[in-house]
Amino acid sequence: MSDTYSPNYETTEGRVHTVMGQDWDSVLGAAEGEYERIVVNMGPQHPSTHGVLRLILELEGESVTEARCGIGYLHTGIEKNLEYRTWTQGVTFVTRMDYLSPFFNETAYCLGVEKLLGITDQIPERAQIIRVMMMELNRVSSHLVALATGGMELGALTAMIFGFRERESVLDLFELVTGLRMNSAYIRPGGVAQDLPAGAEQQIRDTIMALPRRMKDTADMLVDNSIWLARTQGIGKLDLAGCMALGVTGPVLRAT
Repeated sequence: MSDTYSPNYETTEGRVHTVMGQDWDSVLGAAEGEYERIVVNMGPQHPSTHGVLRLILELEGESVTEARCGIGYLHTGIEKNLEYRTWTQGVTFVTRMDYLSPFFNETAYCLGVEKLLGITDQIPERAQIIRVMMMELNRVSSHLVALATGGMELGALTAMIFGFRERESVLDLFELVTGLRMNSAYIRPGGVAQDLPAGAEQQIRDTIMALPRRMKDTADMLVDNSIWLARTQGIGKLDLAGCMALGVTGPVLRAT
């Protein structure tokens, strides 16, 4: 049976100190060392991470005092696989490297192939314009995922719904142009797989005009929202040097 008059004991509400007479100094000393700092490895496979990410967390009680990330767990040996494939087959592999930005992967690969083959000046201008257009649309869809999942992690589930709603309209364009919503292998060495289908240009223009109006819902909900600002400003800050070292791009890099 425990002594109810012991100097301190644990309860469901935390540690309770029993103060009798002039022993306040001992209570303060116990409070200062109340929490032991522990290190916890989170991931790389964890249901709360979007992808494979390892976090090395230092905890004091239930508070995270430091977090260090370990990256590189998405490496699947694509470079080695490409050694046994043709130039065209390689597109199918690289489009999956960053599955949220497949057109950027495809374009970077194809530009390298075209430079090695010495055909950079033979790429049709229309194909180059289509490449840039698809990449910029892909940038929008990728950033919408960043906003949506960020909202989900911070408890703004409505922001998540809005973000994925707008992303669907962009994926509809990808499906119209390439036949697939993701990982389309559309950009090929020498140009693109096929020209834009009939009616695609007008649908792309309509979507571009509609997106700013629909994004206003998200902006109205988050901009100047005190809860959103309290959960984002000055928290988990990554400076420019850290971004460069980790290869960070997109909204996170822009926020520096």
